[in-house]
Amino acid sequence: MEFFRKLIRSFIPPIFSVFVIQFILSLSPTISRYIVAVFTAPTKPQLKWVTMIKEKTWKGAWIGPSMSDCTGQPDELLKRIKDADLIIYKAHGGAFRVGHCLAPEFQYPVPVHECVGAYEYLVNTLKVPGSKIILSGDSAGGALCLETLIRVYAPDILKDIEAPRTNYSIELPAGLLLVSPLVDAETHLWLWEFKQDIITRSLAKTVLKEYLNLPEADDEHLHLLKLTRIQSGYNRFAPKNLLCYVGEREVMRDVILRLTECAKNDGSTKVQVRQENYEHNWYFIRELVGHHENHVLQQCDEQFVDFAAHCLQESDSQVTVVETLEVQQPLNLKALASKAKRTVKAHHPK
Repeated sequence: MEFFRKLIRSFIPPIFSVFVIQFILSLSPTISRYIVAVFTAPTKPQLKWVTMIKEKTWKGAWIGPSMSDCTGQPDELLKRIKDADLIIYKAHGGAFRVGHCLAPEFQYPVPVHECVGAYEYLVNTLKVPGSKIILSGDSAGGALCLETLIRVYAPDILKDIEAPRTNYSIELPAGLLLVSPLVDAETHLWLWEFKQDIITRSLAKTVLKEYLNLPEADDEHLHLLKLTRIQSGYNRFAPKNLLCYVGEREVMRDVILRLTECAKNDGSTKVQVRQENYEHNWYFIRELVGHHENHVLQQCDEQFVDFAAHCLQESDSQVTVVETLEVQQPLNLKALASKAKRTVKAHHPK
């Protein structure tokens, strides 16, 4: 299977990748889920970076260098977590994807409840300070990240969009990366006439039916679809720093840009937006970027490294974190960023 992955990534033009992905996503949820799982499963070398975790109400994975050595070793895993300079909380995209409970068997809000449980495990059980956390979500995962933050820090927003933050017992995370986030169910905008995105109107209809039970469901209970209504007060739940990657050729482009513009105009969040001439979720579905344009992905990887280093540096609780973790030397953010960039370049050979 790894041979076919390399073949697709090296020789198949992106335009064909779009049609292949469209076809796969048009299949029944069971078949689509299986194919996606096969093509996105970790390779043998990558498995060394993974150890799985399963709690009563959610499951996930810890990913890092030699993390498989921590399998069955809870003390070693906890030490690795406490020693980490940065924790990236990742909510993957795709209503049919593997990880959180799957649609159509488990509809909204089950996935967001799992995400909330995992985040609270991170900050309440493991006591990881928000100043060390960056959330990352692509497509539906972006919406899950946003709603998770609302439910943890300002849950009353779900009933009253102007409600204040009520949870001050844990600090806000240091940053948020959104990649083509799903923030609206509107499929009648002019961009939806574009047929070359991997997200089509028919796929959106299927996802909204299987994942959100639309049109039968009451919109008032679908909080995920209210995110674009928030015009101000982002500091009630959002971190100070937001980085968003969006495709010029994706049908949800304008809705995503509207959300980032609101966050930027609010003034409490520093917003960076990067648009590239690709389709939905191009940063994570890298088959959508031509092999000869890998430099774009490398630039984005390096941009994220700089973003992460800035988030850590700006954190108000940096000194407290150093004391809590009993670090013998101050955190060298420049060295950390330089090391991360070297790693990025090593994964993008010319």
